[in-house]
Amino acid sequence: MAEDDRAVAPASGSWALVALAWLAVGLPLLWGIWTTLQKAVVLFR
Repeated sequence: MAEDDRAVAPASGSWALVALAWLAVGLPLLWGIWTTLQKAVVLFR
């Protein structure tokens, strides 16, 4: 294996950016799922 084939560790700040991106996508998604489930419960009563 050549020296150029070694993986380089990502910068420490990139982990925070990834976490922020997941929150930016995940929170609205969870809110939408929660709202849909609440409306479905009312619909099937």
